[in-house]
Amino acid sequence: VDKPGTVNSSPFKEGWIIKVKLSNKGELSSLLDSDAYAKECEKH
Repeated sequence: VDKPGTVNSSPFKEGWIIKVKLSNKGELSSLLDSDAYAKECEKH
């Protein structure tokens, strides 16, 4: 990474350090939204 500070200053735009390629786009519908994920994290 040429500018590691970008991860902190712009994590949702220029700060990406990896790209994820989906192998099965049909699984997207089973992902949790942020609220459901937060509730799941509270359990652990």
